[in-house]
Amino acid sequence: MSSDVMANFGALDELIQVIYQGMDKFVVISDVADKWNIHLGLTGAEGRWWRGGWGATDVRAIVGKSASDTLLESFAEKLAESIVQGELYVEEGERYKLTLGPTSKKPMHVELTEMSLGEAAAYTTEVFVNIALNAQSRQCRLNPSAVPIASTSVVSRSVPAVASTASSKSTGKAKAPREESHEVKVAEKSQKTNARTAGHKAQEEIKALKAELEKQQKKKRLPSPEEAPKPAAAPRALKGASLANPNKKARKYQAIEFESDEE
Repeated sequence: MSSDVMANFGALDELIQVIYQGMDKFVVISDVADKWNIHLGLTGAEGRWWRGGWGATDVRAIVGKSASDTLLESFAEKLAESIVQGELYVEEGERYKLTLGPTSKKPMHVELTEMSLGEAAAYTTEVFVNIALNAQSRQCRLNPSAVPIASTSVVSRSVPAVASTASSKSTGKAKAPREESHEVKVAEKSQKTNARTAGHKAQEEIKALKAELEKQQKKKRLPSPEEAPKPAAAPRALKGASLANPNKKARKYQAIEFESDEE
């Protein structure tokens, strides 16, 4: 059994929905505090407000006294789904009722009581205060804008500080506005000159590095096919040289003749 029933009803907190019923248009607001509260407002010239809700006792009477936190949370989620999906119906009569899930197997009914003019005005003001507080995060716009809004804060332009001269310190007199303006211009001009000089030096250093890099690349460059050394031609064999050893003359062999046996 849950000790705090409303702790499981977070799904029903801060919900709002519109009900179109015939020619009437209602607005439903759901919130959870020490109990589940429902406010129903009728728009138009005859606008009125009703309120109702369930406490822990009402919830236990529906889901059971020994209902677990999981069951209570699931029950609250089903009620919240009915509000989000617009499955709502207002029963008009001596006492108004808000029906959640009118087409479901087990619709839930919340009895409503009409609020007085003072109560309705106070509640309406409270709702608009909450809307205004939430709008502060989007630069006080009522609805979130699809286009990013530029910041309206003004950034003050910082003026470079100029060191006071020795003469001004000795005299202790305040500088005239023209003198300060002149010194500011001189300081800005000096800053631009220094920036230009630094940029020129950087360009010179870049050129020197490029030249050094090209020099190193030329040294490492491979020789072209025309510059590559050609293989040495094989020495020409001497006339009458031995095939096994070209540097030596080949041996000559004389054929041996044998006498015939017929003589």
